[in-house]
Amino acid sequence: MAALAKLQVIESDRPDSYRDKVVYTYKPSGEELWEKALGGKNLSFQFGLFDQAELDKGARSGPVGPSEYRHFEQQLQIAGLTGPDCPKVHRVLDLGCGWGSISRYLAERFPECQRIDAVNISQSQLEYFAARMSDDLERRVNLFLCNAQDIDMLPDPEVPYDLVIVRGMLAHCQDSVFEDVVARISERLAPTGTVIISDSFYNKLEGYESAIPDEVDRLACGHRKTLDYLLRVMAQKKLKMSDLRQLPSNAEAIHWANMVRLNVEQHFPEPRTGVVDELHVMMKNLAAILAADKFSVFSIIGRPVCPGR
Repeated sequence: MAALAKLQVIESDRPDSYRDKVVYTYKPSGEELWEKALGGKNLSFQFGLFDQAELDKGARSGPVGPSEYRHFEQQLQIAGLTGPDCPKVHRVLDLGCGWGSISRYLAERFPECQRIDAVNISQSQLEYFAARMSDDLERRVNLFLCNAQDIDMLPDPEVPYDLVIVRGMLAHCQDSVFEDVVARISERLAPTGTVIISDSFYNKLEGYESAIPDEVDRLACGHRKTLDYLLRVMAQKKLKMSDLRQLPSNAEAIHWANMVRLNVEQHFPEPRTGVVDELHVMMKNLAAILAADKFSVFSIIGRPVCPGR
């Protein structure tokens, strides 16, 4: 259990009745489920970018990791964090770090950054990351078992974050926690810092009907949110939106969802149960509601609202 020694636990008594559902969703180990479902060892789970030739061929089983990195790299470009004149990044918060693929990518992308704080409430995911860390990552990456609403309790608040990454995590938050998370990101962000968000939002909730005729909460995504709600909360918590765009396109997001579904079907024949079944059904539903334009994935770049600006 040497990997466990690397985890720093942040405890609080703040309520979060949805926490156990999120932990359950990601409890199956990376090797047991997610490497198979996502098609490889570069585990990232937040949609991807595909060129027209790939879309024209149609979805096939295989790794989604390369498309996910293209997606994230484009977000970095949009945020002005690529190229020789980009600002230096000294401290990063990867909030909802998953299995660590984006933290690892950031360490390679920003060699000057000696402090990446990777935060997750899933011990299973953190253990997967810890067991695969190089010596360099061990020196530069801190692993925190921590609820996102408790990031104000992370060490050294006097050293703000130059960059905060929030990809696919907000969809797992009930509204009260969601609003607290946005507030605490704003509090911990440097005056010249950047927050990069990627998440999926519903176009409207009034009259929404799922493509699935039941009320099962699959993959801890039961607290649906609109983009307008996010932008309203950001403004309330003193974060201004500097760039907003749909990314990836609905066609690309459908392609990604179908790849994951095909991976599940290849490795996990029927009957499927538990998280495997939730994942399979969710991918089918995502493809349907994306095609119906009820739901999209957005990239949001945020900056702090500073006095005098």
